[in-house]
Amino acid sequence: MTAATTKRVLLAKPRGYCAGVDRAVLAVEKALEKYGAPIYVRKEIVHNKHVVSTLESKGAIFVQETDEVPEGSVVIFSAHGVSPVVHEQAKERNLRAIDATCPLVTKVHAEARRFAANDYDILLIGHEGHEEVEGTLGEAPHRTQLVDNTDDIASLQVRDESRVVWLSQTTLSVDETLETVDKLKARFPLLQSPPSDDIC
Repeated sequence: MTAATTKRVLLAKPRGYCAGVDRAVLAVEKALEKYGAPIYVRKEIVHNKHVVSTLESKGAIFVQETDEVPEGSVVIFSAHGVSPVVHEQAKERNLRAIDATCPLVTKVHAEARRFAANDYDILLIGHEGHEEVEGTLGEAPHRTQLVDNTDDIASLQVRDESRVVWLSQTTLSVDETLETVDKLKARFPLLQSPPSDDIC
């Protein structure tokens, strides 16, 4: 008979975050130093209450939409990215926009534009309503369909099954995403994958 071993899981407190989010937080801090308060940030720069409250105490004001930012002010777009429409709205309101989008998210946006320009249908695996998904959908809205869960797969329609590719939200579970990809490939055997892994 063997002795039972006890395993413990220790969580760091506070826990860290990825390099893309770290870069975005640094962008807010640098903007506050350069321009002074207030600095407006569209959406939460990161889903971390401690970080958000610390930045608020320094003069960052978090808003949901660009039209909440006073004309001519500085606005920072969060690490999750925004659609081209949001960039246009900022320009129309004469906002000084700082784009703190994570480089990995920017890469997914570029892939969406490239595949759409090459006449592909894009199946975007992600969560409906998430800021990152809204931004990516906005890059190629007429060519992209959202796959929020595997139940969505049955209703997907593509124009040419030889010209379909999947992309994903960067913050998903790798295992769950690959499970969804397997089910998409069962439905669309010629489904193509992005050139590299986009999950952080």
